[in-house]
Amino acid sequence: MEGARRPHVEPLVEPLDAADPRFAGAGEEPPPLRRRELVRSRGPDPSPFDPRARILRVALPAVFFAGAAAVVAVFFAGLDPGSGRQVVGREDAVRAAVIGRPRRVCYEGAQPCAWLTVVGDRLVAFNTNGPLPQEYGRQGIGWCPSSGGFGANATGSRFDAAGNVVRGPAPRGLDRFTVLRDDGGMLRIDFFSLTAGLQAEQVSTVVPPAGPHCPTIPFDRDADLRL
Repeated sequence: MEGARRPHVEPLVEPLDAADPRFAGAGEEPPPLRRRELVRSRGPDPSPFDPRARILRVALPAVFFAGAAAVVAVFFAGLDPGSGRQVVGREDAVRAAVIGRPRRVCYEGAQPCAWLTVVGDRLVAFNTNGPLPQEYGRQGIGWCPSSGGFGANATGSRFDAAGNVVRGPAPRGLDRFTVLRDDGGMLRIDFFSLTAGLQAEQVSTVVPPAGPHCPTIPFDRDADLRL
């Protein structure tokens, strides 16, 4: 009924469950209070509207994209082989420099390289790498000053002054790079244009040696062309 007073109820002083942890058993002490250690507050995190936070949000993506662009640029620059054409010099100066002996010209100062010489009346650029894999790089083709021919110490292959096989295991003569001359008289070697040498069995005549053959091709300290 409305307005009726509720009977007074005494507060609970005994647990309904003897295992209730809120009540200590008879003769038991209440659990000790755990000590709390207070630490100094560092304050709230930086506000997203803080100028430093805004700079960081802009700088991190910018650094990432700049690094990615640099990697892509280096990758594609490394894949670019270039034109393959090396400027040698004016034709009259080049002929004067190689008339007595062949001179070495390298593409951009590195590999590949060519022996630039005169065969008959033509300027010819022989590949310094021989026909065999063992005749590449430092074990490549050298010049014999006594005979005027070429050879590879690694295999024993010998070639005459025109690049034809004289003896040894080489299956063909020295390969040739294309020599170009522009209207101004400047010579260029096209290191991307290579013509294979004449097969050994097709050689009918060879250029006679100017002197004795070199048992070992000596190290050439004055090989490079300098104009």
